[in-house]
Amino acid sequence: MRVGIVYGGNSSEAKASEKNAKAIAEVLLAKGYDVIMLEYGQNMIQTLRESGIDIVYLCVQGKHHGDGTLQAMLDHEQIPYTGSRTQAAMLINDKILCKLLFDRYGIPTPKWAILSGEEYRTGFDYGKIGFPFVAKAPTQGGSFGIELIHTPEELHKIKNVFEYDDPILLEEYIDGGFYTVGLYEKDNRLITLKCAEGVEMVSGAKAETDITLFTGEYGIETPDLPDSVLRETERLAQQVFKVTGAGGYARVDFMIPRKTGRPTVLEINAVPGLKRESLMPRQAEYSGVRYEDMVEDILLSAWQEVTGGKGNA
Repeated sequence: MRVGIVYGGNSSEAKASEKNAKAIAEVLLAKGYDVIMLEYGQNMIQTLRESGIDIVYLCVQGKHHGDGTLQAMLDHEQIPYTGSRTQAAMLINDKILCKLLFDRYGIPTPKWAILSGEEYRTGFDYGKIGFPFVAKAPTQGGSFGIELIHTPEELHKIKNVFEYDDPILLEEYIDGGFYTVGLYEKDNRLITLKCAEGVEMVSGAKAETDITLFTGEYGIETPDLPDSVLRETERLAQQVFKVTGAGGYARVDFMIPRKTGRPTVLEINAVPGLKRESLMPRQAEYSGVRYEDMVEDILLSAWQEVTGGKGNA
C-alpha cells in the first residue's frame, strides 16, 4: 500500500498539520508502509495521480482544506482517504452548524448566539449571551479566531475574530474543567477512548489562567469525576460522532461546569492532532492503546471501506 500523507496548505493550521504529518509518516514507515509526503496546493489532484498513491492519510486542517474541500476532490477522483466523508467534514468544521445540530438532538452545549459583522457595527444585545463569553470564528481550529470577552469594555476585541469569519459564534463562558474524548474506528467498531482532563502545560505544571482552553500545549490528567459523569462524557461523545456523521476518527471536547458537574459539549474535531504529544494520542496511551497502533488502525479503517474489510493491502 502506498500512502500519500497530505498536509500543510495556506490555512492558519498549516504548521500544526505539517507536524502531524511528519509524526504519522514516521509511524507508518516504521511499520513497513510505502509513504510519500504531499504538500497541499494547486493542481492537487494531478499531484496525487502522478504520485501513484493508493490512499490519502488526510492531515490538512482548517477552512478550504480539511473542511470538506479536499474530501470532495478525493471523492470525485475516487481516491480513498482517512477520516470523515465530505458532508460530515463540512458540517463538523462549522461550529454554528454543529450548535444547531446539538440543539436539535438535545445534546447539552453552552448557551450561544450568532453575531454578524453588521450587527457588531450597528449594535447587538449581548445580554442574550451574558458576560463573560467567548467569541469564536466558526471555521477555525486551535487558538485561531477566538477571544475571551470579560466585560463590555472588551467588546472591541471581537473585531479580531471577524478577520477569520462572518458571521461568528458567541458562546457562554463556562467556569469549569476541560475534558476530551477521542474516538476511532477499528474493524467496523467504534473505539471510545477514556475521558481525560486536558490541562495546559507551562513548564510541566498546570497553568493558572482562565483561558487555558484556548492557548498553549496540553497534557492530560486522570479526571477527578464520578464514574457516572465519565460514562456520560463517553456516551455524549458517541452521540456527537453519530449525529454529525463523523467517520474514521474524531475528538469531542467538553467543559464541565463547577456549579453543576454536568458535561456540556464544546465541539467535535474531525482532524484532531495525531503527533504523539497531541491530546488524542496522549489519551490513547492513557486508555491502554499504543500510539502507533491507533495511527495504523485509522489508516486500515479507511482502506477497509474500499476493500470491503478484506485484507490490509
